[in-house]
Amino acid sequence: VHWRLFRRHPLGLIGLAQIAGLAVMAVIHPVLMGTVWDRARYDPIVGFDLEYFPHPTGPSGQHLLGTDNFGRDVLSQLIAGARTSFGVGIVAAIVAVTLSTSLGAAAAYYGGMVDTVAMGIADVFVLMPAPLVMLIVGLLLRLEWLQVAIGYGILTGLGGQAIVVKSQALKVKVRPFIEAAQIAGGSKGHVIRKHILPSLIPLMIVNGVFTVVGAVLTESLLSFFGRTSYHLSWGMMIWLGQETFRLLTFRGQWHAIVPPALALMLYCAAFYLVGRALDEVFNPRLRKR
Repeated sequence: VHWRLFRRHPLGLIGLAQIAGLAVMAVIHPVLMGTVWDRARYDPIVGFDLEYFPHPTGPSGQHLLGTDNFGRDVLSQLIAGARTSFGVGIVAAIVAVTLSTSLGAAAAYYGGMVDTVAMGIADVFVLMPAPLVMLIVGLLLRLEWLQVAIGYGILTGLGGQAIVVKSQALKVKVRPFIEAAQIAGGSKGHVIRKHILPSLIPLMIVNGVFTVVGAVLTESLLSFFGRTSYHLSWGMMIWLGQETFRLLTFRGQWHAIVPPALALMLYCAAFYLVGRALDEVFNPRLRKR
């Protein structure tokens, strides 16, 4: 039923196709390095093409997106960087959804002191915007992509998402099948695991999709400002490109900056479109509109 409703949203299908294409990029790089590309020339970190000099060079038959200022293939970097972006988004989404669902469901079902403490924590994190906090931390420490993902997931999951999950869990809590499960002797843990959490899955999916967008943009922001330990990502590609960019000259690196910027926009737009479509699928009020 949900898939049938989702197919009615053409923009959602476009976003899903974009995600599938980018996912292929994330897994295909090791295959290309092992079968098609010469590692000495196409390695995204230390590769260098001696046949083309000086670098950077524009797009050509050997380098479809050209080479950057260090002689590295831009297409190889772009494909390899997809792994970091997917990793950041997926890890952040898992952390955020796990925390927000646990905190929100516990607050709604147990109430009392548990609710007070849980919502007190959520209120604190609501006042701490994840991108701003991560940027401040990045000014003090250089972060690995995994640290960025976990930090963003914690800040997001313990904030507004937990409050939204609690409100949805309260609606589920008063439904007749919950009361029937309690009368039948189900423990609180059993009721939460078997009845409340499954009812929250649609909301968990939507929260996860939107978390991916925020996490990837935050990692790119930190990379652009040089506040991450060196790892290959689209944000890092843009930062390196603008650091060595020579404005209004034939040796400028437009071809090294534009592809990762477009990849970021397509990636975030894809998850946003899918998230909007899922929101309408799981929210009857939006479907009526």
